[in-house]
Formats: sequence, structure tokens, C-alpha cells
Amino acid sequence: MKKTMMIAIVALFVIGLIATTSYAWKGAGPGSGGYGYNCPAYGSVDPEKAQKFYNDTAPIRQKMLQLRGELAQLFAQQNPDWDAISQKRQEMAKLKTELQKKAHEYGFGYGYGFGRMGHGGYRCGQGCW
Repeated sequence: MKKTMMIAIVALFVIGLIATTSYAWKGAGPGSGGYGYNCPAYGSVDPEKAQKFYNDTAPIRQKMLQLRGELAQLFAQQNPDWDAISQKRQEMAKLKTELQKKAHEYGFGYGYGFGRMGHGGYRCGQGCW
């Protein structure tokens, strides 16, 4: 009896966890401030506009990727050059700001850029995140 009860409790816990996670991922509904794909901006982005933004910002994103590699190399050194690390981080911050500015110019709202860039995520500016 104890074993059956324990299995039932664990099963209910797992089902509840899955349901809660699914609800949190999908969001509470349009306009409710829920997280996930119910954000109005997800469905309202023009694919051509997004592709143009993607193409327009390719050099910025490529430079950011290069800087991440350089930062990794600097950190991996036996005695890291903290001044060089600081300089690379400042350069990365300028590129992130440039990417945010471009996203704003394209009407994609505000946040950390368009899509996930490895640091936070996209904010549609309409109460989604």
C-alpha cells in the first residue's frame, strides 16, 4: 500500500511539474503579461523586415562572435591580461548597444536585441518580459 501511494504521489508531482512548465512556457494569454509566444510582437514581426534586419546586422553579430572568442582566449591564459579583457568587454558593450539601436530602428522594441544573443532575450515592449 505504501509503495502504491508513493508511486501515485510521484506521478502526480511529475504531471503537475509538466503542466506548470508548459503553462509558464506558453504564457498566460495575449495581453496578460505572460511569458512565451503569446507576446504580441512574436506574431507581428514581418518576415521580410526580420530578414533585412538579420542581413543588416550580420557584421555586428560576426564581430561579437569574434570578440567572444578573443575574450575566451584572454581568460584561458595562465596570467590573464585584465586590461585587455576590460577593453574587449567595452568593445562588446558598444556592439550590443549598436545592435539594440538597429533593433529599435527596425521597430522591434527594446531589450537585448532581436532574438536571443546569449545575454537575456528580446523584449517586445508590450509587457511580455
